Amino acid sequence: MPIKDVIQNDVPISLRWATWIVYGTFLATGVGVVLPGAMLPLLLARWHLSDAEAGILLFIFFVGSASGAVLSRGSLPKSIARGCLSVVIGATLLAVASDGAIFLAIAAYGLGLGIVMTSISLLQSRRCGDERAAQLARLNLVWAIGACLGPSLVLRGATAWGTLVVLFGVAAFFGLAGGLALFVVPHVDAATKTSPALPSRHPMTLLLILVPLATGVESATGGWLTTYSKRSGQTLGEVIGAVTCFWGGMLVSRFFQSHRSIATASAVALFVGAPWLMSTALGILLISTGGASMLAGALLLGLAIGPMYPLLLALALRHGEACNIVFVVAGCGASLLPLLTGLVSKWSGSLRIGLGVPLVATVVMGCLGLAGWRREDILAPRVSAVAQQDV
Repeated sequence: MPIKDVIQNDVPISLRWATWIVYGTFLATGVGVVLPGAMLPLLLARWHLSDAEAGILLFIFFVGSASGAVLSRGSLPKSIARGCLSVVIGATLLAVASDGAIFLAIAAYGLGLGIVMTSISLLQSRRCGDERAAQLARLNLVWAIGACLGPSLVLRGATAWGTLVVLFGVAAFFGLAGGLALFVVPHVDAATKTSPALPSRHPMTLLLILVPLATGVESATGGWLTTYSKRSGQTLGEVIGAVTCFWGGMLVSRFFQSHRSIATASAVALFVGAPWLMSTALGILLISTGGASMLAGALLLGLAIGPMYPLLLALALRHGEACNIVFVVAGCGASLLPLLTGLVSKWSGSLRIGLGVPLVATVVMGCLGLAGWRREDILAPRVSAVAQQDV
């Protein structure tokens, strides 16, 4: 398993425990991020929300996550603990909130997840600068495992025991994880390198456009897929199957990406080809009426989108952390596309049309990838450098 590559036998026991805590917490954020989307039909019924209001709910959730990227500062173990505390507060409020407080609850919940995910990503990036791309892929592989398991755990748990039990369980886990991170995970200083001002042709300019598009497509499709498949007349098992295929596809693609040789050799192909595969998969989903075609579209979409964010994140962080700007724009994309999907769905009266929003985003990504892949300051030096480090 890739995690064994991270936890070596010659590493001190305390650091090995810290690594397991970090990866376990990041896995839980995968479950936590898919929870609002997986439970969206239940939330719509409980609080009598329209598609537009549901889009606003997801928008606030991801805005909170983006804000968490800004607040991931100082000692990263303390930052992880603060984020976990915010998740505890948010999940608890979601369990007990009245109609008017649900938006405040989802904001606190998203804020906490954003702080935790950004802090852990920065922590691993600082620890493993020489092989950052592979390490971030492994970290996001673990996240994808949580995201893959999340819909089944959340929906089956809510069906068997109720929504309150699921939300209180999430709060309890993150409370424990925050305490462990505070006392076990060691602090890692930031690198002294800073990113210069970005001229119009600086490679970061293109990356800072692609990153929010990638996270936006991931969050919009992941957030609305449960509702879309349910409205297509699917049973509970078929709904879970479609969402699990999506996150399972992400899991498989990130597993292969986590191997350094594959992560470096396929960088150019992913940069150019993955957005067009995402467009194809979304097209299959939009013309599907259910059954095998919906499962195939969801699986292909997960396979295609899985490697994009780790790849783009690793390329961006090679220019320095730059006040977490890449995490901020990632959160902005993840905030806006689910909102736009809900608004277009409300305006058109069709969620199928609303999902045209992430489809357009994938086409834009594909065009930008074709326009930028020949630029030597984006991919070629980085792939070569990583390959030399891996020898």
